[in-house]
Amino acid sequence: MDRRALNREGIQGAADLRDQLDLDPFGPVDPYQVAEMLGIKVVFMDTSMEGFYFKQAQPRIILSSLRPMPRRAFTCSHEIGHHWFGHGSTIDQLQLDERSESDKPDEVLANAFAAALLMPTVGVRGAFNRRGWSTSQPTPLQLFTVACQFGVGYMTLLNHMTYLTRDISTADRATLAKSSPQRIRNELIGEGFESLVVIDEKNEAAAFEIEASGAAIVPRGTSVDGNALAYVRSYPNFDLYAAARRGISKVADAGDAFEIRVMPDQYVGPAANRFLEDPDED
Repeated sequence: MDRRALNREGIQGAADLRDQLDLDPFGPVDPYQVAEMLGIKVVFMDTSMEGFYFKQAQPRIILSSLRPMPRRAFTCSHEIGHHWFGHGSTIDQLQLDERSESDKPDEVLANAFAAALLMPTVGVRGAFNRRGWSTSQPTPLQLFTVACQFGVGYMTLLNHMTYLTRDISTADRATLAKSSPQRIRNELIGEGFESLVVIDEKNEAAAFEIEASGAAIVPRGTSVDGNALAYVRSYPNFDLYAAARRGISKVADAGDAFEIRVMPDQYVGPAANRFLEDPDED
């Protein structure tokens, strides 16, 4: 198996998909929207499996609602990769941590596709450069902030920048791996929330997703419209908002407006309905 060739093919496939769907070639994407644009129905279930791709007249992706939200997004992108490359129906086993290296060419290809779809190299490097941050020696908070912008996990972005784009050395990876979203959250706001999304004034994402037990921090003084979020308190550099109810709040600051979308914890049902206030889950 030529792993490098498969990685290149996966990266090119993600670029071709963005081009076909007329998506920003370098910005964050919503994998659930991508699936919908391709005619794939995505459903969340409380299953112990990581994800399923069913190749049929109406393609379908099943994702585990028990996994962290960034993990679900990566798995959804992985399953879209199987669809894009014409693979047959697949079942991905539950991974206790990051998706391990596979000896199956289809899995290597789908992983490379998913990573490139969610974390385009130029886009990720641009996110660091716009903020004046080093891509080779970021702080944990800097790495986490960019991970939030692209909708991926802290370790997912760290591994991507270490092993695929090679921006971060293995020695620096070992140091950064000692941190975690939980530690960063506790350092910023203390305990009280299951998850946290960090959004700064350099953000370029159109939307962020949190669960009902989560929270988000936005630049201080940012305007938040809608009932999905509730103001908690202000800090010197940011305001803290908690998820208040299922739905969407619109956020406006000095840059472009964006949305923060709240879904139920471990939501079960069609992905398209996850933020609807009064959904028909059938």
